[in-house]
Amino acid sequence: MPRAFSAWAKEKVSNTLPKCFLVDNTDLKSSSSGLRYRKSPSFGETSKSKPASVVHWNSLVYGDLDADGNWLKLQDGQYLPVYSSNGIRVLQPIKAAEETSPVATVTTVTVGCLQVPSHLERQGIDADALIDAGPGAFYQVVAERVALRSGPSLGAPVLGQVPRGGEVELFGWDETRQWRRCVDHRLSRSGWILLDHPELGPMVRPLGEKLCVRPLNVIAVAAAEGRLQDLETFLKNSEELDFWDPRGSALVLAAERGQISSCLRLLHAGATATEADLAMARIAKAEIVTLCQLRPEELEELMNISKVGEDEMQQILRRKHRERDEDVKANSKASNLYEVCYSSVWIRREPHVEAAQVSKRIKGQQLNIEEFDESGEWGRVVFKTSEGMDEGWMLITHPELGALLRPVEDTESVRPAG
Repeated sequence: MPRAFSAWAKEKVSNTLPKCFLVDNTDLKSSSSGLRYRKSPSFGETSKSKPASVVHWNSLVYGDLDADGNWLKLQDGQYLPVYSSNGIRVLQPIKAAEETSPVATVTTVTVGCLQVPSHLERQGIDADALIDAGPGAFYQVVAERVALRSGPSLGAPVLGQVPRGGEVELFGWDETRQWRRCVDHRLSRSGWILLDHPELGPMVRPLGEKLCVRPLNVIAVAAAEGRLQDLETFLKNSEELDFWDPRGSALVLAAERGQISSCLRLLHAGATATEADLAMARIAKAEIVTLCQLRPEELEELMNISKVGEDEMQQILRRKHRERDEDVKANSKASNLYEVCYSSVWIRREPHVEAAQVSKRIKGQQLNIEEFDESGEWGRVVFKTSEGMDEGWMLITHPELGALLRPVEDTESVRPAG
């Protein structure tokens, strides 16, 4: 009982004592002599009441942090910033000494250029400790500033701050899927970062993308970033699979970024995408278009192959695409009568997508293909104009939009377009 009361009393006394901090220039690398004292917790008001208005680097200062942990109030009422104006930490907390024996041997360590007792050593951070398996993705801070913390919790110690516009690299998620492992390459530090604050809204968003205020779908994000291990975990452990992200379909987002393996896993889990969806997203990668056309049993076969080798899976997809393409061309050459099956198709002067447009045919119109070019992808047509007969070329199958013209098997229903 006395021992418990002694521990309680020691803790109460410790909590009432001012905290010790090291004025640290290790990360900021400023050419100034130190930090300026402030009249209030604001960068705009410097203090001139002290004979020396600057506290020099590697000095020890004592005080209490404000509620946000951004300012240190000294015992004389002056303030010092914990972080510089661009979010770099300049006051490092010092560990309190722990008395393990009545007489302790004092050893010293070097902190910056200062020799301090080892029990006052700055709390170290392993820059590589939180980088886990899988590719990283660069994000940009969209809030005023965001804290880099030692754990996935608002109560975890702050390791640093990143201001608005700053770039960080994100890796895996925590169990709540609200925090991600993060590396701030400016300071070679790693930790955890909150994706969306319950009151302040979005904190970070993918670099280079239009700002999305709503929280992003973790399945879509993992698929688009190619984090296959996380994606498989989310698909396996989610009670109800949701493939929709505020930015669009998870499958389309992954396809836009060429993530073939992610697309395979999404399709196997039940995600869908039509040719029109892929065409609107301007997805022309043959393997992905072919992948979306496979039957369930073919997807199952590819899933087993992908676990052995991604390269082999892609080779199979390329072969299937060639086979389907050859079938389309063979069917195209078997009949001269074709029908427009897309909303509208241009007739061009030459068999090339950049050739001049001379006329247009709309869905449902039929016409005769006089001959095909060497590639078998363009057909020459003859058509009537107000000035007489003319000719041009029409694309049979578009690499992104799919079939534009299809052969008409019933030759009795000929309705040639004018």
